[in-house]
Amino acid sequence: MNLIAKIMWPELRPYLKRLSVVMLLGIVISGLKGLTPELLRRLTEAWTNGDSQAAFQIPFVLAGAWVVAAIFRYFHMFWMLFTADQIALNLRRKLMNKYLTLNLGFFNSFVRGSGGLISRMLNDITVIQGGFQRVADLVREPFMIIFMFGYLLYVDWRLTLTILVVAPIISVVLRKFSRSVRKYAKHNQESVEELTQTLKESLDGTRIVQSFNLQNEMRNRFEQQAQTFLASKAKIISREEASGPVSEVIAAIFVAFMLAYIGSLGTKNEVGHFMSYLFALGLLSDSVKKLQDSIVRLQQGAVALERLDQILNDTRVVPEIGNPQPFPQHWDGIEFRNVSFGYGDNIVLKNVNLKIQHGEQVALVGTSGAGKSTLINLLPRFFDPSEGDIFIGNVSIRDMKLDELRSNVALVTQDVFLFSDSVERNIQSGDFRRPLTEVLPAAKLANADEFIRNSEHGYETRVGERGARFSGGEKQRISIARAIFKNAPILILDEATSALDSESELEVQKGLDSLMRGKTALVIAHRLSTIAKCDRILVMDKGEVIEEGSHNELMVRQGAYYKFFQIQSRL
Repeated sequence: MNLIAKIMWPELRPYLKRLSVVMLLGIVISGLKGLTPELLRRLTEAWTNGDSQAAFQIPFVLAGAWVVAAIFRYFHMFWMLFTADQIALNLRRKLMNKYLTLNLGFFNSFVRGSGGLISRMLNDITVIQGGFQRVADLVREPFMIIFMFGYLLYVDWRLTLTILVVAPIISVVLRKFSRSVRKYAKHNQESVEELTQTLKESLDGTRIVQSFNLQNEMRNRFEQQAQTFLASKAKIISREEASGPVSEVIAAIFVAFMLAYIGSLGTKNEVGHFMSYLFALGLLSDSVKKLQDSIVRLQQGAVALERLDQILNDTRVVPEIGNPQPFPQHWDGIEFRNVSFGYGDNIVLKNVNLKIQHGEQVALVGTSGAGKSTLINLLPRFFDPSEGDIFIGNVSIRDMKLDELRSNVALVTQDVFLFSDSVERNIQSGDFRRPLTEVLPAAKLANADEFIRNSEHGYETRVGERGARFSGGEKQRISIARAIFKNAPILILDEATSALDSESELEVQKGLDSLMRGKTALVIAHRLSTIAKCDRILVMDKGEVIEEGSHNELMVRQGAYYKFFQIQSRL
């Protein structure tokens, strides 16, 4: 319980005033229902003694107590359930904000991928929500237990003290079941993550799955994970449901001894005490059972919240300083100064020194794994260098406000991402602060206006998931229009045409020519013909720049670039 409180209390603290009201209502509800055994005792005595007035009044008093308790219980449960919903929504907000600020290193290293992250957003927080909903029982039932135990002492203290013999046994049983549930709850939530990951991969990779006849493979993987999920779920259910019967068996044995004890007394005139005692004992037993169930649910919620905190407390975010400097209005260039980067022991960049003049277009070439993409990903601070720094003008990019830095960098990649929205909104997403009137000129410059107009609803056409309703070349031109619309002074092109056929590449290249005009550009391309016009070409190998110069200069040297060009010429 202490661990549960420690984990969950920070989320409950903002609602302390409301929880105080919930607790007060719980006390009142328990108190009103706690009157029942005594009222039943008095009603029985009234029947026995022929007190018709009391026999008439007490049932209405009893009904009134339960009606008021029911009204209070409505508000008691409403505020607790609503608070649980608010906590769940706040956790989803926190998690969403964290996802948006974590750097690429986190996403590259998270084993279960985006499917696992979605599962934590949906399934784990739903489990947490269910745990918080049981807080209502946790604050109400202890008072009922206290009231009923006190009443049992009042009716027959000798008999009641024997309950203290049973209570520790039930407590030990509850603790063991709780620990077991906590253990299997983690396995269960991990198996849900795996299921979500497989489902997402099956949907995202539909073309690959079908083209390689992987349906059975994905089906079998899903089935195995589903069986693992069911196995862990069965263990959780068995422990959830077993705790109640075990406690009830212990209680039943105790009640049997209690009834034998009452019978041995031979008290014919104590029917009222007997009925009230049994009713109070029933209320006590019911409260204990509800409390047990609440603790089990809270255990599951605590496990899910621990898993959530692992992400919320992850330090792999791009840090920002307290008083950032503005992006320089007049800057003469970009400088990579002694920049190194690595993923753990895997060194990707080694002491790179590079100066790019304002308005210069620089291309990066090299084999896969040479460090090209890592180098350009450092500029918009998708992650920071392990060593060294990057300057725009005389200002380190670490000292700039992050959103201002990224507002001045436009990105066009090979893997085009379009939002499931209209074409117009996708282009405008380059910078929503800019007017819609600039969408059309941007589309024309990107050589995209004609096919957009010919689509079903023109610029209002929904692009589908990841732009599925358009061809690769058309999606790329929409992404170029987005970059043109942004009108950022620094441009990054990461294999922007490598996935296209020759005809589409020609159309896209026209858009790229418009986009690059007057921009400081970093270009990655495997097709060397697309970068021949760049002012300077850098050849990278194993995280280092091994050669640089213009296309003509590098061809004359007949070094690494010349070999790349010769190989491609033969293809």
